[in-house]
Parts: sequence; structure tokens; C-alpha cells
Amino acid sequence: MMKRVWNILLLMLFCCIATLHADEVKVTMKSGTTIIGELKELIPTDHIILEIAGVESTFSMNDVMSVERVGSSKSTVNKDDKDLEYGKYDITDYKQYPDSFKITIGDQELTMILVRGGWFNMGYDDRHSWSWNTEPVHRVVLSSFYISKQLISRRVADYLQHKKKVSSSTKPYTTNTRKTAEKIISSLASEMMLPYRFLTEAEWEYAALMPFAEKVFNDQNVVEWCKDHWGDYYQGEQINPQGPQDGDKYVVRSYSTDNKKWRRIKSDNFGIQPTYNSEFDGTDLVIRIAISADQINK
Repeated sequence: MMKRVWNILLLMLFCCIATLHADEVKVTMKSGTTIIGELKELIPTDHIILEIAGVESTFSMNDVMSVERVGSSKSTVNKDDKDLEYGKYDITDYKQYPDSFKITIGDQELTMILVRGGWFNMGYDDRHSWSWNTEPVHRVVLSSFYISKQLISRRVADYLQHKKKVSSSTKPYTTNTRKTAEKIISSLASEMMLPYRFLTEAEWEYAALMPFAEKVFNDQNVVEWCKDHWGDYYQGEQINPQGPQDGDKYVVRSYSTDNKKWRRIKSDNFGIQPTYNSEFDGTDLVIRIAISADQINK
């Protein structure tokens, strides 16, 4: 079923390029090796299957750095092109998933909201975003996923860190230390026995375009940790981009419900260090969780 969905999705997205196979992709491995083949199946949290010279080969996504359509290049991505105007998107995954579900952590509930997969034009166009270092605008294809409507609260964070005295506060938990944020998410995943995680930067930005965005990103003066390490911004079409696999700084994002603009926060022209002192008055780093929809639908 997943194989059929991805083939249809890619055909819809790329059929206008007649000289290329609709599902031909380039996979860049963490080792630096690049592999080109026809995409047969892609499970972002597990594996990718390519057909190479008539033979199907399976690769673990743990070993994959990026997946992109063959033929993508700087010349095909023009932020002034009307077809790549920032903010355009189309939902393409209408598989049966619950619109939302609740999880209980300790004695508190989190509501997970479905974000249906599709494509969108990601990047900076000087109108919808205050982002820095987010050029050029480029096409991204995402699988369906869920995001938490609420941020991790102080009470939940204390519970997941197994503190003897658990806070009674339901206000968002703040931490400017990446290692602490990672430990909290890892503890939550173990507690729920499911691979809950940070949102990728692409997922965060896609969710910020959705009609329900203001109901989710409704906490002012906060900045959210993303999964991605900080690195060069993407060029060309991407499929479920995960960002650079290593680095000493991270991407964080902030949504403003006042003017419906969002930021890619930077420090000294780069990303946020694993431990840092906030340069933005009243701004703290918070944690929102995500999970791929295929993990819930098993």
C-alpha cells in the first residue's frame, strides 16, 4: 500500500518533467556514497527501497542523509518563480488516519493532531517569514505525521525526568540545554513504547502553514527545538528531509500568532548551541513532540 501511495504521489508531483523518471531519486548516505534508482518504497522512520538496474535494494534510514529527486539543482529552484511562491502547498495523503488522539503521561494528557502529508514550497520570501538563511524556496514532500497541540509542561518534564518532587505547573517546560530536551523525549518514547521525537524543521514549517496553526502554535515568546542540526539550507526538491546528520548547533523555530510570521532563530549567524544563553528577551526554548503517522497506524 505504501509503495502504491508513494508512486502515485511522485507521479503527481513530477510528471511535468517528461525527460525524467517520475520516481527516480538520489539517495545520499551518511558515508558520502550516493545511489540513484527508482523509488519503490519509503518509510521515513525505517527504510527505503530502490530499484537499481532491475534489482531492488533496501537501505536503513538510519544510514541515509538525504533523499532528493534526480535532476534537482540550483538552476531549477528560483525563489522568484511563481510556481515556487512560499506558502503554496497541497495535501496528497488521504489515507485513513485518526484526526487526533490523546496520550497520557503521568496524570496529564497531550493531544496529538494529524498533519496530512503532501508537498509545500519551503523557504524565505520576505513576506511570510522572518527566517534567516532560508533561501532558496524549494519543494518538499512530507509523509503524514502528528504533532502535539500542547508543549511539554513542567509537570510532564519532571515526571519524565523521574524527579522526586513533581511540579504542579502545566505551563510549558523550558530548557536551553539540548541534552536535557533529548533525554525528556527519549524518556517519553520509552514510556509510551512508540518513537516520539522532535519535529524536523520541514515538518515544523509545513504545520505552520496549516489552517489549524494558530490553535497549535499559540504560546507567545517561545522558541521550539527542532530535530535538525544547523547546516546549509536545502536546494532542490526534498523528500522527508532530516537536516544534516551531525554538527555542533541546532535549528530552532518560533511562530508569532500576532502577525502569522515565523522565524528560524540564529546566534552569531549560525544555529543554536547545545547550551546557550538566550539573546531574545522573554524567549525560552520549549519542547513539542511528533510521531510519523505510519507508526500509529500499525
